[in-house]
Formats: sequence, structure tokens, C-alpha cells
Amino acid sequence: MSLEVLTTWRTLLGELGDLGGALQQAIGGNEVLGAIAATMQLRQTRAALARLEAPVPLQVGAGELAAMADMLALTVNARAAEAAMKLWLDRPLPGDDRLLASPLGVAVLADAMLPTVWDFETDVVVLVGAGLGPVAQVLGALGQRRILIVGGDGQTPGEALAVTSVEEAVLAVRMMVPGPPARLAMRAAKDVGAGVVDELRGKLHDALADLRIHRNTVREFSRTWVEQGVANLPAIARWPSVAAVGDRFAGVPMVIVAPGPSLAGNVEQLRGLRGRAIVTAFSHSLKPVLAAGVVPDLVITVDPQDVRYHFAGCDLSQICAVNAATVHPSLFELPAQRFLTLSANGAIDDWIFNGCGEDAMVAGGGSVATSAFSLALKWGCDPIVFVGLDLAFTGGAYYAATSSDGPARGEGGSSGFHAMKAAGGPVAPSERAVELPGWAGGVVPSSFMFSLFHRWFVGRMRELNELGGTTVFNCTEGGAFIDGMQHRPLAEVLAGFDREVDVAGELDAAAMTVDAARGTQLVDHLTRFVRGLRRGRRLAAVGRKLIKRGTTGTRLANVERGLAATLEPLTIASLLAQRELARAHGVAHRSGSESDYLAASASLFDTVLDVIDQLEPALRVALMRLADKGIRGRAA
Repeated sequence: MSLEVLTTWRTLLGELGDLGGALQQAIGGNEVLGAIAATMQLRQTRAALARLEAPVPLQVGAGELAAMADMLALTVNARAAEAAMKLWLDRPLPGDDRLLASPLGVAVLADAMLPTVWDFETDVVVLVGAGLGPVAQVLGALGQRRILIVGGDGQTPGEALAVTSVEEAVLAVRMMVPGPPARLAMRAAKDVGAGVVDELRGKLHDALADLRIHRNTVREFSRTWVEQGVANLPAIARWPSVAAVGDRFAGVPMVIVAPGPSLAGNVEQLRGLRGRAIVTAFSHSLKPVLAAGVVPDLVITVDPQDVRYHFAGCDLSQICAVNAATVHPSLFELPAQRFLTLSANGAIDDWIFNGCGEDAMVAGGGSVATSAFSLALKWGCDPIVFVGLDLAFTGGAYYAATSSDGPARGEGGSSGFHAMKAAGGPVAPSERAVELPGWAGGVVPSSFMFSLFHRWFVGRMRELNELGGTTVFNCTEGGAFIDGMQHRPLAEVLAGFDREVDVAGELDAAAMTVDAARGTQLVDHLTRFVRGLRRGRRLAAVGRKLIKRGTTGTRLANVERGLAATLEPLTIASLLAQRELARAHGVAHRSGSESDYLAASASLFDTVLDVIDQLEPALRVALMRLADKGIRGRAA
């Protein structure tokens, strides 16, 4: 434990004590607003404490002893603050109708609905039914960033997001990445049925659990993503990741070409841009870019589905394909000039690069456009220019007419799109139509999903503008207005690009920095993974036998603990089995029948065996393929 952490603990404990004193003084003086202000600050401070590891050093030097000298007194004061907070929140209150009738009552209601530990930046407030807009206003003024209003009265104050159904609420919560909420606070209007509230609460809690373990993405593609990531291991070992680029493109302009309908209006202006900026397309926007005589430097694909039809008939001989680790393996067989790899899908991708000691993570907001933006920021590109980022249905279309899915309208799509869906993958839900502010004023027609991407960009731009530095232009010249970006005609922005950029040369130079040790590290990582899976299989098999014999108690609990410890560093395996791990753990720690306990344990062991039977042979095959290419581990 570092001295810095101990000092932070001491500071936060001191703040708790001071805030507790302020709360007690406000309660004694019957100062309701003062008490509410103190409890709101107490929540934030307690959340900050919850994010720290416990200050129990294994080795204590003079500095640590000095920092811990007054910890006992501070802890006593902090406990007193918690007791005062509990006393305040447990007091009897009038009904919601009476509280909502006055500004002070609304503030009291907002205070009463939040738990004692609360992060106003990341945790989510859910208000169900009409008439709760004033509560959202108060919470927004206090800094609450994530507020969902479900089935409200049409008024959406501040940053609150209005949704119309349980499904939309769940989707909105699942899109809250990175930094998923850890806590949920919900309040329902009196006319909302208890069944609706219970259903919403249950599904939102499931969504939060999924986010915490990245299960939202795992559940969508599960086996497919894992199988494709494993199948791509030889290509990942061969080609550098985006981490190898480092700061080679710091201060270099990047133009990100999305496939929105407005792209048809200005894509030809990108001719001749190569060599003056990094021109980045997506698999979806590649065809309209090439059709306009523009050769992009990069084509990014993060979708794990089989999108080969996006590339059909395209000349890739001068293009670098940037592929997420879990893309369809055929995308690494494309006749591209070179490849880069990246982690675009959270832990599902990142476990591979961790084995190489590389930071290839490119955090996205659920779309390739958000991933491309994050990549430009990771590389330090400046300025960043968007074209074709409509996030709206210009002329009723999803995409530019010349894109692979140009014929798509409403819930339709191209023949290639339908063929891809027929081969597997999640079915896109039908979406509610919404309106967004227009690029040139007014409003434009959009969808609920597009509105979530829009909110992601607005939030990211707010963070960027607070830090200062990177300039972002929206040169779509159509579609939605994105607050925080500078909205300019494309010709005006491109006129300022006069420096020469040898993108291909820099990528080749970056590739040369990747040495043979990288492949060795990956093989060693996979070898350790396989050994861990084999141990996990043995433990799961033992646990299954114990259950079959009716053996419970300490022996079975020890097997479960050993299995959990074995799976913890095996990221993908533990993710795929996480729900069963959590369920077995929960049953073991609450009163219930022995049959419930055994059923939960049996489900855990069966799931683990199924996951290992999938992963372990695939990893062994990958190791053999790597060995065939001359890539071996240290023990070989």
C-alpha cells in the first residue's frame, strides 16, 4: 500500500467527519437544505472511498505510520457521520404528492431516493411515470449525469434521457460505457403499476450486472466472438496492434468517413486528400469512398459478423485494414496492403493483447464511428474531421446510396445484409423514431439507437472541451448537430491541410518496432491459459461428482472457491461463466434449501465444463498453428 493511498484515505475520512458535523448541525438547526447539501456531499465522498483499496499495508515504514497516526480518530468521526446520515434518511416523510407540490419538497424527495453511497458521474437515476421532471431538474443541478425518464410526460429537463418502454430503458443502460453504473436509484409515480416497476427494476439490475462483467457483449455473440478471436490469434501475432503506432500521428489530421446519406454530397471533395491527412473509412463506407475516386489510408472493422460483402469488388492494395481481434477471420485474408489489430470490444478482445503486454484498447460507444473517434484520440490526431456522420435518416435512408447497404430503408436492407443475418447474429430490434437537432438548424428524423450514439459523442466532446487541445470538426453538412463539435463546410476545413503525411511509411516503421518477443509472449500467455483451463476442468469435474454423491459443506465450498480463483485470471472463461459463478456465490451466502444450493452449484460446474470444452481445444489448435509459423514460447 502506497503512502499516497493512505494519505487519500486520511483526507477522505477527514472530509466524512467534517460533513458529518455539518449534517448534525443542520439537523439540530432544522435546516433542511443544509442537511440535504451535506448528505449529497457525503454520498460522493463515500463513493470516492469505495473506489479505493483498503489501507492495510503489508510493510509499514515511517511515512506510512505518520499517515496512519490519526486514522483511528478519523474513522470514529466518519462512523459518526454515517450514523447521522442514517438518522436523517430514516426520518418519516410526507407522501410524494405533498413533496412534489413545493421546490423544497422536491429537493427532499431527490435526497430521499438516493442510497448512502452514490457516484453522480456514473450511477444512474431512473424516474418512472409522469410528474417527476422536477426531481430530474434538482438532481441534474446537483451534477447527476445519468438520468432516465421512463414513460414521462414529454418534458425532459437537462441531460435526462426520455425512453418509452422497458426495452428502451435497458438498451440505454447497456450503452452506458465506458464506466458502467455501479448503482441504480429508482422512483415511480403513484399511478405506475407495481408489476411494471418490478419488471423494470429486475431487468435494469440484470443490465447493470451484465455491464460490470462485460456480459452484454458476451451474451450477444458469446461462442462466435470467442471462436473468432482464437482463430485470429496467428494474424494477431503476425501483425502489429494500434499500440505500435505510438505518437507517430500526433498532430496529424484524421478524416473519419462514416456511411451516412449526406456522404454523397461531399465525398468527392476528399479526392487528393491522401498524403495530407489520414483518411479513415469503415467497411460500410468503403464502397462510396472508392466510387468517388478516394483511396482511404485505413478501413476499420469492429463488427464480429461476416461483413465480407462490404469489401466485394474493392481494391484494397493501397489500404491498411484495421481489424478488431474478434472480426470474422476471413477479414484477415483480404488482399490489403497491411493490417493493424485492436481491442474494440472490451475484455472479449483485450485478454489477447494483455498477453503481449500491449495497450491496444480503443474504447467505443457501441459503433464503429465511436471506435474510430477513440482511435484518433489515442493516436493524438488533431484535428479530427467527420463526414457522413448523419445519425439521422436523410431522405429516409440509413446509408449513402453507394454503400453496401445503400438500399436500406426503415427495417429493410441489402441482399448482403440479409445473407449476413441469415448466417447468425442478433436481430436488430425495431426502434422508435425520434428527432435530433439538425446540422443546419431545425430538427432531423432519427432513431432511438442513433440518439444514444449522439449522446455518446456529445458527452465525449464535453470531456474533450473541458480538457482543451483537440479540435473536432463535423463536416457532414447534413444529419444531426453534435454539440461540442465545430460545424463547418468540408471544403473550408480541408483548405487548411497543407502538411505532407506519409501514412503508409509511418505504419511500416511502426511495424518494424514489433520484435519477435511479442509472438513469444503471446504463446506463453496462451500456454498459461490452457494450463489454467485444464485445472478448471479438473475442479469442475470434482465438484460435479461431489454433488452427484450428495456431498455438500466445506469440501464442496472449497472446490467452488478454488474454481473461482482459477477462472479469475482466465478472463474470457470467467466472463462466459460469470452469471453462474455469481448465482452460486449468492445462493451460498443466503438462507435457502440445500436443493437450491446444489442446483446452483451444478449449473456452475456444467457451465464451466462447457466453456472449457469449447476454449481449451481451440487454444491448443491456435498454439499448433503458431508453432507451424515458427512462433514458440520460452518453454518450447
